[in-house]
Amino acid sequence: MRELILNDGTVLSQAYALLSSGILWVYMDGGLTLAEAFKLLIDPDKTVKIKSDAFGEENEYEGYTDLFCIRREDNGQVNAGLRKAVN
Repeated sequence: MRELILNDGTVLSQAYALLSSGILWVYMDGGLTLAEAFKLLIDPDKTVKIKSDAFGEENEYEGYTDLFCIRREDNGQVNAGLRKAVN
């Protein structure tokens, strides 16, 4: 099972997040279009807290509200990068 739960309770199936070098990388295989994923991840109220349950591990990430990149792979997977916003 892989899923992300956004701060507002939105559940994204077949999705997970990994933190690397201060960047929260989000991977979504659940059939979202690029536009749908962008609409969710550009909203800081939704991304201020993200729970990831994947590969037998649960993690919670807070403060990643700056969407700085998003792309769709050839296989349809949508990937995105979030950073902590600088005040």
